[in-house]
Amino acid sequence: MRISLVLTLALSFVGSSIQQSAPSFKEVIAAQKNLTSFNETLTKYFPDLLTYIGAQTSSNPITVLAPSNAAFAKTTYYSVVGPAFSNKDVQAIRNIMTYHVVTGNHPSTSLLPTFQYFPTWLSNSSWTNVTNGQRVGAVMQRGTEMIWTSGISNRSPVISQDISFAGGTIHIVDSLLIPPTSFPMTAELFSTAAEPYQLTSFLGATNYNNANQPNATGVSLARYLNTTGDLTIFAPNNAAMERVRDAMTSLSSNSDAFDKLLKYHIVQGKGGPWYSTMFNESGNTLEPISGGSLAVTFSSNSYFINGARLLTSDLLIDGGVMHVLDNVLSPDNIVKPNPSLATQAPALSTGADFNISAAPFTTWLPNTVDTRRPTATAGYSGNGAAGTTSYTGSSSAATGTKKSTGVRVAPAATNKSSWVVMSSLVGVLMMGLGAVVL
Repeated sequence: MRISLVLTLALSFVGSSIQQSAPSFKEVIAAQKNLTSFNETLTKYFPDLLTYIGAQTSSNPITVLAPSNAAFAKTTYYSVVGPAFSNKDVQAIRNIMTYHVVTGNHPSTSLLPTFQYFPTWLSNSSWTNVTNGQRVGAVMQRGTEMIWTSGISNRSPVISQDISFAGGTIHIVDSLLIPPTSFPMTAELFSTAAEPYQLTSFLGATNYNNANQPNATGVSLARYLNTTGDLTIFAPNNAAMERVRDAMTSLSSNSDAFDKLLKYHIVQGKGGPWYSTMFNESGNTLEPISGGSLAVTFSSNSYFINGARLLTSDLLIDGGVMHVLDNVLSPDNIVKPNPSLATQAPALSTGADFNISAAPFTTWLPNTVDTRRPTATAGYSGNGAAGTTSYTGSSSAATGTKKSTGVRVAPAATNKSSWVVMSSLVGVLMMGLGAVVL
């Protein structure tokens, strides 16, 4: 008993000594010549955040993804974070910086050749609606190349790994992380270079459903997707929507049936958001908001949702995550997958000559994004856990928001939202080809 006590005290003393000998966060970033912009930003504008990061210990560690000087130099080219820096929006920049702080210690040795998704300190409800903090993805490619992914599939390669400080680990990234954007913005920017793989048809369908239910009660689906947290959206691409164009168009005349079909593609809460890393190869059963169930299966190196193949996984959105499917799901016709087929057979009737330019509902893309939520909460969570070690700093709930408000309207086909202006810059990102080289 006495030996055990002595050993415990000795180990505690050693751990304390190691932590005390490790350099502080301030000391480390001040010594890094490639982090002078990051250091100046924190020191000049966010000294409270700098102090709070430095106060973390090995018992409550963090990982800081520190943008390099080059990353800061090209901020004006970023579609989402660029305006914050151009307009010197200090509160918006605060939220962007908190997204670069990841809960837990994640050195290179802990990362895998497959993606993992970790919570960050970004929890301001004007910027995210994901429990325990917005997520960021990490992967170790070819054994040595560390990549972190964020909103609009932005990739931030690490150029200097595993810089230790008393409270965890720093990785220097050469591209700023982009906080995930709304479902409409993410869907409209996805795969802009290849029309068959776009998501504009499904996005338009959710808005059409909103505009054509004059007697509906409660929150419209369009607003629900923009204001509800912990969402998992299974979005059929344009090719899938076009394949069943006649059936979709016919169904849209019955608002209740159309609403049920669209909601069958959406899961809320119940352990989610459901990132692909949470799927089991042995199978999962998910509960969509329409009622019923979705079967997640794995075969021939692919995941399937009922009879639809998962083509692109883990598009981060401000309210959760979105996955792209090659088929429209039907709550009234549960189809099992056929892994031998490159493209799965439709669950709805076809009967139309295939013409991708005629993908339905694309003229119903929204002009504005209805993101009205309860009063925004400021700040970020110190450990990524709800209601614990919370730190708010000086962030204001009334400023630093990136959301537009107002009611969605159905635009003409030639009057799409202003997001399209930036699509030429970020469309390539959504194809998974990496960050734009500037």
